[in-house]
Amino acid sequence: MPDKQNPQTQTVRTRAPRSADAPRRMMTAAVIAVVFASLSVVAARAQSAAASSTPAATDAVRERRAVTKADAKESAAKESGAKGPEVKKPEAKQSDAGEPETKAAAGEGEAVEVESEKSSGAESLEEKIQGAKTDAERARLRRSLAEGLAAEGRRADAVAQLRELAAEERFDPAHFYNVGNALARLGESSAAVEVYRKAVAQKRGHYSRAQHNLGVVLMRLGRWEEAREALASAVRLEGGVYPEASYNLGRLHDLRGEAGLAIAEWTRALAGKPDHADAAAALARALAEDGDPERGLQVLDAFTKRAEGRGKPAPREIAVARGEIVAAMNLAREESKGGRGVAASEASFAAGPRGRAGALRSFAVDQQTYDLLRRARAARESERDEEAAALFRRVISSRGGYFPPANLELGYALISLRRDEEAAAALAPVAERDGARYPVVFYHMGRLYERLGQLRRSSESFARASALYGDANPQMLVELSRISEKEGDLRAAVAAMERYVGVSERAGDNSAWARERLARLREKLSAADAREK
Repeated sequence: MPDKQNPQTQTVRTRAPRSADAPRRMMTAAVIAVVFASLSVVAARAQSAAASSTPAATDAVRERRAVTKADAKESAAKESGAKGPEVKKPEAKQSDAGEPETKAAAGEGEAVEVESEKSSGAESLEEKIQGAKTDAERARLRRSLAEGLAAEGRRADAVAQLRELAAEERFDPAHFYNVGNALARLGESSAAVEVYRKAVAQKRGHYSRAQHNLGVVLMRLGRWEEAREALASAVRLEGGVYPEASYNLGRLHDLRGEAGLAIAEWTRALAGKPDHADAAAALARALAEDGDPERGLQVLDAFTKRAEGRGKPAPREIAVARGEIVAAMNLAREESKGGRGVAASEASFAAGPRGRAGALRSFAVDQQTYDLLRRARAARESERDEEAAALFRRVISSRGGYFPPANLELGYALISLRRDEEAAAALAPVAERDGARYPVVFYHMGRLYERLGQLRRSSESFARASALYGDANPQMLVELSRISEKEGDLRAAVAAMERYVGVSERAGDNSAWARERLARLREKLSAADAREK
């Protein structure tokens, strides 16, 4: 019967003579053919293994795998970058120093890739950059090169690489986001701001992570209004649930002396991420300083209970915050007994955004007053500033005509309403009586006096704010320099700007705009001195 499964065998059979040996000869031939085929396969595999064991082949395989992995990640990043609002991802912890989060989107994948590239050295990376087939691959390799250069201490070369990448004109939001992160890590805050803005613009504003990091860097630079807009946009883009952005927005409100708004944001951050220790500690302190220390302790107790439920101890910052609140409560009790005067406790309160370097001081208020204060803050948070102003006035009246948190927030509500003279009148008592506790009041007074055309009083207010903040907020020096120039005191303008540049450089921020402004002011001063001679 013909073998239908093997046409070649069928042909052989047709041509071969029919004999008794035919089947045996055919079987023998088939066995020999199988043996030779197996030997060929084994030999080919052995040759391939020998070839792949050479260093060059091994590097080639690694490179192909690395590039394939990177291309896949880059494609995913591009795809997400073209889709509008990005989906919420887990946040990296935000330090109190305001470092921007970097383990997001393409950044996580890139960290793995950087590790594999670093082992081959800068020369190998440069060769790969030359041979890159796509702009995305070339950009990724150059970012890896910049990180390698920074790790070797060649910061200037790393920054130069990143600035060239930042100047590219192409659509790649994830790429510009990562370049912004790299610049921010190197302390190039002003350059990072521009690159983050580029990433945000390419996604038509719908890039929550870039908005968040932009806000953090702007806050570091003291550009509070721009920082608020960026952080608020990040929270809004995530439907109100972006704990890290809420935490930093709370920090910004705290810096501005807006206790009610800070409390609201930290409450929101903790609701979205119950294990956010920094938010819990900040919220508890703010509540205690605001007149409700018991509620602050409840926040810390709830956090500790949740941590123990997961089998973990509460972080150290929770215990520190508890100690500060308990100490403040004891101090308040001593003062109520006449043990220490108000002036003494005020003197122990060190200058700072909220004076937290010294003792935390709690206000003692009755529940009715505190409820009224919360209603005023809720109205202001909803941008009902007229209603908020009226409620804040009631709080102040109930406290005998002065209550620092209410005076401050009344001033801010009136500023929003453009009622500058009333705002200055509300803030002036805080500046006179509690300026060391709330140095931010001098910043707002400086802005108000400028709007009222009182430049001398404006420069005096900014000088006071700068003295109280020290290096913690060098932006006050920029304001002082600007107002001094405006009133014609070029020498004071130069001095303030020199201090700003010095503080910024010590902090690792080599902002080109600051050096350019200082150079321009020096030229104007030299020209003025020459005219006088």
